[in-house]
Amino acid sequence: MCTMISEKADVKGSGKKTNNWIPLDSCDIYYDHSTYVDCEHSITLSFKNEMNPIDSRITVEITPESAKDIINKINAALKKGNHIS
Repeated sequence: MCTMISEKADVKGSGKKTNNWIPLDSCDIYYDHSTYVDCEHSITLSFKNEMNPIDSRITVEITPESAKDIINKINAALKKGNHIS
């Protein structure tokens, strides 16, 4: 069954496409049936710049377990980084 679960995050950053870095200002997050990853449901992160959403789109599809591991590693890096600044 399709979940149709989606969220949107404001982002301030850049992403690399081919040989160019492009500004990114949003990320759509989906939890739904997997298209390319071998699992029933996946997390899809679709970064883009709202001023040029088609040409700026950078999309990643990962397993839910991978998403949880990335979240944990981001939190660990932020915690370590907060001690530096």
